[in-house]
Amino acid sequence: MRHGSGYHPVRFFAFTYALTWIPWFAAAWFSYRPVPQIAAQLLMLIGLCGPFAGALLLLRTSNNQALWRDFTDRLVNPRRLNWRYLPVTILLMPAATYGAIWLSVRLGRPATQLSLIPNLLAMLPLMLLAPLLEELGWRGYGVDALRAGLGMRGATLLFAMLWAIWHVPLFFIDGTYQHGLWLQSPLYVANFFVSVVPAAIIANWLYEKHRRWIPAAILFHFMLDAVAIGFAAEQFTKCIVTAVFVAVAALIMILDAKAFAQGPRDFAGDAN
Repeated sequence: MRHGSGYHPVRFFAFTYALTWIPWFAAAWFSYRPVPQIAAQLLMLIGLCGPFAGALLLLRTSNNQALWRDFTDRLVNPRRLNWRYLPVTILLMPAATYGAIWLSVRLGRPATQLSLIPNLLAMLPLMLLAPLLEELGWRGYGVDALRAGLGMRGATLLFAMLWAIWHVPLFFIDGTYQHGLWLQSPLYVANFFVSVVPAAIIANWLYEKHRRWIPAAILFHFMLDAVAIGFAAEQFTKCIVTAVFVAVAALIMILDAKAFAQGPRDFAGDAN
């Protein structure tokens, strides 16, 4: 893969995986030991910083001021916000999830799935922190680095795969959502990885529509996590949710084929 001026996608994802996986696998070890769980929780938080830390490392060592200026502008410039797509950014995932749960209820599953989980407020800090730290890395550097060598479609699908694999250590940490899936069924584990693909497609599409404004990506990621965590949906229902997400992502790729047909784009070079 060729890379554009200042971009190093292989280094970024290698650093990000290392900065995340080392503390997360350490957290997995601690999670099964008779020690205070604060150690595992602290290591999980450190690992969550991996994408942002990887982005900062590559930005600060690139010797390319255009990269840093572009990152700063994408972070603080509200003129990048596309107001036409703001309702889609906020409502698309809740609407798709609610529709999938409604269908599940119609198929005979419990109607209580349409209610919110009782400890939602306690989960709010994680729901805010995870999108922030991830998107400062993924959209702050990673996706654009892939776009420098690949077209929109190829970069999106490759990022979806890399994003899914990034979550792997969570399946080995006792008490995590992903570990719960591991204990329940391989089908639910597979569903988790499949669900990342349409989420990445929709996220990258909205990122483009918002002129690569990072806060818009954070907002979409927050809504994605909020509906995944907030509704009391069964895992069976979450398989339906994934099917709905796949349908929505496919429809977007068909209706806006021009966006996904874009070739490689060197954003750092454009900023010079």
